[in-house]
Amino acid sequence: FFLTIIGLYLIIPCIYFDAMHIDNSALRQTFALPIVIYIFRTLEASSGNAPHGATKSLGMYMTYYIFPGEIIFDPKTSLPMKATRKDITRNFTRLLRAIIANSLLFSFMSHFDYTPFGRESRHYLHPKHLGNCFFVALYFQQCLEFIDALTSVMSNTISGIKTARMMDSPVLKSESIADFWSRRWNYLIHCVLKRGVYKPIRKYKSVTFASLAVFLASGLIHEFLNYSVQVHNRMEVPTDSIYKPSHIRLGSNLAFFVWAFAVSSIERALGSFSSMGISPPRAVPFFVVMTSLPFAFWFVEPYFQGRFFWENEGAVFTIMRMD
Repeated sequence: FFLTIIGLYLIIPCIYFDAMHIDNSALRQTFALPIVIYIFRTLEASSGNAPHGATKSLGMYMTYYIFPGEIIFDPKTSLPMKATRKDITRNFTRLLRAIIANSLLFSFMSHFDYTPFGRESRHYLHPKHLGNCFFVALYFQQCLEFIDALTSVMSNTISGIKTARMMDSPVLKSESIADFWSRRWNYLIHCVLKRGVYKPIRKYKSVTFASLAVFLASGLIHEFLNYSVQVHNRMEVPTDSIYKPSHIRLGSNLAFFVWAFAVSSIERALGSFSSMGISPPRAVPFFVVMTSLPFAFWFVEPYFQGRFFWENEGAVFTIMRMD
């Protein structure tokens, strides 16, 4: 039953895009992202790992299942915590900051076709390559920060429910690889992966095996997004463009998350950068990000070929170059 539901979720985006003739990859991504949450929450339900507060009643579980964020439940009453006026003000401020930051960043990157240092070098440790990867990582961080702030404001004001923060400056503030993936980068996905994949497997297998399963699941779900959003029945772009959906080769996102698992495992065995006494401490995020930054193009290349960055320019105010 649960596998049937997940199977339906996997084909619904492609059916919808074909029926509605949606070719824009940014619009496709907006529709497909909630499907990812529903898939992992279905896995939660199948393994009995949904939050205790969500199972208090059918109505509460339905609210939890379709909710666009990670609901914070009161540990004493198991009821959703109410968003205070301070929470609403803070999230609204975050939203305004995200809009301004995104406008400035998108405008800057758009001027350079989203590769500020050019595309000439693809050597893993070449400074220009690392610079491009860094700005693209910031781009995705800011996109998710905007989504997080927007959904938080909507959730707080419409339902009055308090939600956990999804993004917390992972590129600039992470103190370890575990801190990056577990607490700062897309915390919502971390939670549903932990309950839907890690915990069921950890009952029978080791920590390492369960962690590998989590990164594989993340890689596979990103491959699903790449196919449904960037590849499936996409219109071909003009022949003078170097980026074409037909050039996308699936598998690069999975490879990236396998690498992320490898460096996470090494950190678990040897200790985090923050525990090594690196000075100054503010340099720790640099070393954390550098463990994966050289390989970030494995993740972002499908987005370039699918022209996601250009098709997402209408999401916020962007100053674009006129040729």
